[in-house]
Amino acid sequence: MTVRGKTLSKQLQVPRHGNGNILRRHAQRIGKKAITGVVSIWKFRRPGFHPRKYLPLLFVLVPAGCQSYHPMPLTQARINKALQVPVWKQLRLSAQHIRGIGLPPLPLRPTGGITPNEAAVIAVILNPSLRVARDQRGEVAAQVLQAGILPNPQVSESTAFVTGGFRTATFTGYGLGVNWDITRLIDRDARVASAKYHRGQVDLEVAWREWQTAQAARLAVYNLAATEAQLQQARLAEHELQTNQRVVQKAYQANLNTVLDLSAARAASQQAQALVQSLLQKRDQNRLLLRLIMGLPINAPIRLSRRIRFPGSILLPPEQAILKDLPRMRLDLVALKLGYQSQEEALRAAVLRQFPRLSLGFQQASDTTNVHTTGFGVNIDLPIFDRNQGNIAIQKATRKLLYDTYIAREFDARSAVAMAYSDIHALTAQIAATQAAVQSLAKLVQTYQQALKFGNVDIVSYYAEVDQLISKRINLIRLKNQLERNRIALALAAGTYVPEMRRSQQPMQHGENTP
Repeated sequence: MTVRGKTLSKQLQVPRHGNGNILRRHAQRIGKKAITGVVSIWKFRRPGFHPRKYLPLLFVLVPAGCQSYHPMPLTQARINKALQVPVWKQLRLSAQHIRGIGLPPLPLRPTGGITPNEAAVIAVILNPSLRVARDQRGEVAAQVLQAGILPNPQVSESTAFVTGGFRTATFTGYGLGVNWDITRLIDRDARVASAKYHRGQVDLEVAWREWQTAQAARLAVYNLAATEAQLQQARLAEHELQTNQRVVQKAYQANLNTVLDLSAARAASQQAQALVQSLLQKRDQNRLLLRLIMGLPINAPIRLSRRIRFPGSILLPPEQAILKDLPRMRLDLVALKLGYQSQEEALRAAVLRQFPRLSLGFQQASDTTNVHTTGFGVNIDLPIFDRNQGNIAIQKATRKLLYDTYIAREFDARSAVAMAYSDIHALTAQIAATQAAVQSLAKLVQTYQQALKFGNVDIVSYYAEVDQLISKRINLIRLKNQLERNRIALALAAGTYVPEMRRSQQPMQHGENTP
């Protein structure tokens, strides 16, 4: 079974073997090595040579390649140092080495405010969860190393002292044996190939998480910028309505209008104040979320760039082109393919492990009459009960699970792309209609203001139109922010940045110190 798409075995340069004559090839290779070893030992043997004399040398040479233990205490001082935000100079140096998130190297600037792309780069550098994901690379690299390590040979030594009986012309007997389990040679290539594919899978999964974190940071910046733009509109309306309320209050005290006029002005002012408070709370929440995604402390100051713009509409690439490139651009899909290939190799290794357990040995011994013998032995299991059938069944079921998982993941990706396209087209139409409504309402409010001066319209109707205009303006900002969110959703679904080819743009008015 193979996953559709270009095979990746050539890219990783993993050796592939057929299963038909694999046992014969390994048997020939093992036999040649065993014969060569026996001949070498026999040539080395001389009269008076006793291999057991050199046995203590093994206990001196073996520990020479061992590694030492170095403690890594988890202290609060180390934790605080790890969570400390680096200075801008360190961030700029780290940003130059960021790859794989679709952005060119960005010159981070401490002044001028944060742009969405800069937030994405900083999040990839500082986000603590990404550090944990990157540590998995070291783990799988160790698994590749472990998969290629062969079992150690076993050395045995025995001594037979003459303690009684007829002891004339007797000697102390000894026995020295070397035994090596060669079964792991049979499936070594498959195990190493599986580990290498798994390492590639983890690398791509980490890159996919970095991509998702970068997009989440971009989205958080746009959400915060949109909230600040809405807050500015609400504050301007609040200021205007409070001024109008004071004017109406003075007119009421001078008996120039009615209680109904005063109540309408007061209700409009209170509604604007409630809207401002609601947006202030939403702004604080969005700012906190942005800090968390970027890996910044909860009290770190954040100032957005004033160069951030809302899209009025987006020129999208052809949908079929996006769908065609999905298996290649979506890193999680490519990672799943590597995971599937890793499972294929794991199944192949399980099939090869049906070969019975086999060990080769060499013995050098001497009895108490000083007769020296040299022998060669083979131990082999009889595969009567355990033929590795249980592990083979598990690996087959896992392969089937991964196969169906890939198909389901690509189906979800295609559906997400289609949904994003549909939402973007619908939002573009809504934005155009809302912009036209805002322009019409703005002209209507100006007409009402002129008519109100001459008493040709009641003040309740005037404030109703003002309230509707404020709501339309805020809704227009929300729709434009939603369009940007759908563009990011399309980028996540497609696995690549969607070109920002916009027909019209409107600058976002926001800032930390919005009046």
